[in-house]
Amino acid sequence: MEVSLREYARMRNVQPSAVHKAIQSGRINRTSDGLINVEEADVEWFTNTDPSKQRQKIFPPVEDGEEVKASGNNPFGKNTPSTFNQAKTANEYYRAMYMKERLMKYRGNLVDKEEAKRLFFTFARSQRDAFANLPTKYGSLIAAELGTDEHKTMVVLDEYIRKVLAEGQEINDPFSS
Repeated sequence: MEVSLREYARMRNVQPSAVHKAIQSGRINRTSDGLINVEEADVEWFTNTDPSKQRQKIFPPVEDGEEVKASGNNPFGKNTPSTFNQAKTANEYYRAMYMKERLMKYRGNLVDKEEAKRLFFTFARSQRDAFANLPTKYGSLIAAELGTDEHKTMVVLDEYIRKVLAEGQEINDPFSS
């Protein structure tokens, strides 16, 4: 059924200016001949209107004898757009999650992944260098303490330290995921 703007306003129990504003903002559409298709406009009015800005409660249009179920799902089926409330709820949820993340970062509970990788790499490299320099730095002291040949002690230490470091390279990067 197609009606005029004033007739549709009367049917919705609102001022004609409210219907005109809904048409101007794109919340409801007119047909090509300038009239309003009541069934389509009712669906559009319900799905595209912010309930917090309404003076009266808005309900989805209901056919005679049809029951409205409070399931939280879109009452118009899968192929129609979700309601404004669902979009507003999703927006508020993501804003809250973003603010929670910012707060955790501010408090120091979160770290930048790239910064953590860089610090881990620097630490691992310094440990590797310290182990690699162990035979040169402490080989003569160890040989003196054990009473063995200094050169042979340094060569054996170097060989086993290089084996340990080579085995360490086979371990996967903990930040690779």
